[in-house]
Amino acid sequence: MKQYESATLKKGLLILDTLQQTESMKLSEIIQIVNLNKSTVYRLLYTLELAGYVKKTDFAYSVTEKIGGAVSHPSPRLEWVAVPPLYHLSREVGETLYIGILNGIHVVTTQVIEGTHTMRIHSKVGDQAYAHLSAFGKAILAHLDERKLEAILKNVIQHKNTPNTFDDFHLLREHLKVIRQQGYAIDDEETEIGLRCIAAPVFYKETAIAAVAISGPSARMTKKKDRALSRQLQECSMQISKLLENE
Repeated sequence: MKQYESATLKKGLLILDTLQQTESMKLSEIIQIVNLNKSTVYRLLYTLELAGYVKKTDFAYSVTEKIGGAVSHPSPRLEWVAVPPLYHLSREVGETLYIGILNGIHVVTTQVIEGTHTMRIHSKVGDQAYAHLSAFGKAILAHLDERKLEAILKNVIQHKNTPNTFDDFHLLREHLKVIRQQGYAIDDEETEIGLRCIAAPVFYKETAIAAVAISGPSARMTKKKDRALSRQLQECSMQISKLLENE
């Protein structure tokens, strides 16, 4: 019953839930997500640290093994298995291709194959963004179970990069349902104006562990090309998924 709830405990659990979605976070990032004042967050983090649930390293906080941390994807060979299919498609379409994985509330680039066009999108391994901003992230989010999806969306929806970024919780959830049905996601200048991206999930043991994506300038990657490029990308992601299953 509501009268028996502890407001302080709820705030502490909110912080723990936030930290469990990523490897580590700075104090300022935690404050922004949980929407509590600095002194309250600092006091709760200090208490959780004393109790052994949270540790502080290099000005960042993370959960300890006492409750479990962020989980890495289950196939460490993903980046190497993916290279030949990615390279082949990149040479075929001329655009840059990527592999990305979900890390808490972010999606992280783990592999990049540069396109052949002089004017192309440049990215590097280790780049990260909030999951809902990119086709990468949306392609993976669309295949998460309800509990994991709920935990991520409530912590990222307030982050908006461009006027096209989804900032409505219910609209984004409906959008993810469409992505799951059609098998691919599109970033229509949601991460950056002038940039479009298409992504398809990569599966391992029936779990979407990553996404493969193709991106380029919106002037070249027009909406008229979406159907053809999405079909090619899905073929590429299925090929990678099959290679992983046979590893």
